[in-house]
Amino acid sequence: MGVYLTKELVRVDQVVGEDKTQAIVEGTIMLPDGKPDIERVISVDATLDTENLETKILDSKIGKVIIEGNVDVNAMYVADVPEGQPQQPVHFVEGEIDFSFFAKIPGVKKDMDVRVRAKIEHIQYSFDPNRPREIKVRLIVMFFVKVTKRVEIEIVIDATGPKDLQVLKKTLRVEDVIGEARAQNIVKSDVGVPEEKPDIEQIIKVEGEVRDVTTKIIKNKIIIEGVLVVGILYVAIAPDGRPRQPVHFMEAEIPFTQFVEIPGADEGMARFVRVEVEHIKGRRKDERTVTVEAILKIKAKVFETKILQVVIDLYSPSKELHVEKKRLKLDQVIGEDENEIVIKDTLTVPDEKPDIEQIYKTNCKARVTESRIIDGKVIVEGVLTLETLYVADVPEGEPQQPLHFMEHEVDFTTFVEIPGAEEDMMLDFDVVVEHCSSSAIPNEPRRFDVRAVLGLFAKVTQMVQLDVVVDVEEEYGEEEAEEEEKKEEKKEKKEKHDDKPSMTIYIVQRGDTLWNIAKRYNVTVEAIVAANNIPNPDSIMPGQQLVIPRM
Repeated sequence: MGVYLTKELVRVDQVVGEDKTQAIVEGTIMLPDGKPDIERVISVDATLDTENLETKILDSKIGKVIIEGNVDVNAMYVADVPEGQPQQPVHFVEGEIDFSFFAKIPGVKKDMDVRVRAKIEHIQYSFDPNRPREIKVRLIVMFFVKVTKRVEIEIVIDATGPKDLQVLKKTLRVEDVIGEARAQNIVKSDVGVPEEKPDIEQIIKVEGEVRDVTTKIIKNKIIIEGVLVVGILYVAIAPDGRPRQPVHFMEAEIPFTQFVEIPGADEGMARFVRVEVEHIKGRRKDERTVTVEAILKIKAKVFETKILQVVIDLYSPSKELHVEKKRLKLDQVIGEDENEIVIKDTLTVPDEKPDIEQIYKTNCKARVTESRIIDGKVIVEGVLTLETLYVADVPEGEPQQPLHFMEHEVDFTTFVEIPGAEEDMMLDFDVVVEHCSSSAIPNEPRRFDVRAVLGLFAKVTQMVQLDVVVDVEEEYGEEEAEEEEKKEEKKEKKEKHDDKPSMTIYIVQRGDTLWNIAKRYNVTVEAIVAANNIPNPDSIMPGQQLVIPRM
């Protein structure tokens, strides 16, 4: 009787290698000609778009991946305006800093897929009063680089044959990517000034944030809905006799809907969707209206998690089999989940800063300081940096510097339950600020309340190197097999009349399994289990004595 195989064609991203590199990115932001000189820098922020990175694989024995891109930097500053000229104290400037670095990943080739994740861990900036038209910026960026190749492989998921055929299987949980897509959504809307706010003279800065994203999969499509929250900082037209508060801030919400085509997508499939503001600008339409235009960058992936029972070994005590195997190196998904943490705190204005008259906005940035896996839990600790922009309550007669910036840090800890996760496994996580707000406390000009909502997404994977069965051939033809069976029958008859013991005593060694022992002695696992009355075949102990029967 021959061996019959059941095969399945699977698509997997085979991991070639990965690297984690910390890089320092430095550069200078220059003021354009239309901007006044800097008196004081209020804040500096930076973003890095990993979707627009240039990657190049160099074929070499060492294995190098070149990564090039740029960091978008924006800064807000107080202008040094000469006496007698129109006073617009606050200005906004944008710039880019280019970077290039390489990751070492042996075995990479030019046709492979490079995936890069980056996180800006720290921002430093400096301003020299002797050079009032430039800001020096220094960033510490952590890059995660992984190289994979998509392979289609026909693997064996089951085998049948002789009664004594021994089949060893392993369960794999892998992601089968149905499709990925990128899209852009252009949002354009007029935003009116709230009744309680003064008219607009000039816009300083427009910023946007995507919130409340919901997704739905229909046939070959993902429907994405959300809200673009727009923040506008502007210089007000001050009525005669009231030059007190020239800078104001207002917010508005603009809903959006986007369809993304992904062939093969269907209801019930898993998806990953990220929507970010790629570009936003606003222009003054009239004293009470701002026209906002934004480009939203959308990344979507649809996938199915497949659980496969793959055959990793087989043999037969009665037949000589040639087993062909292929090595797979891939990320097996142990589990993934998400959680939310709400942070509430009351903060105090630093001693060197003036009292609060009005808070414009608080930006929140989450930075992870430590992550670990303990007993099926992913624990993430970090620091939430709160950057607050506010109008100062400056007494009459003192120099009017209305807009101030202060920074605070709040520690946080959150976790996600992922059963089966262990300490030595691979952890991929993302902490995002889903909501951030602040409010002044009445009659307490030096204290204010903040509230933030953080979302944690975590995925635990285990890189497995697995030799899977792809084909089996019998060593003998039919005639040879019949002859071999006759020999075995004669051998068995002879052994029945042999006075010698028909068994062997084996002492279990560390790392032994019943499968390995049975294969070594060319007997079935079932025969060893029966001969030793083993209640749990998966649990044998070093030093245990086993009777190995003859087949």
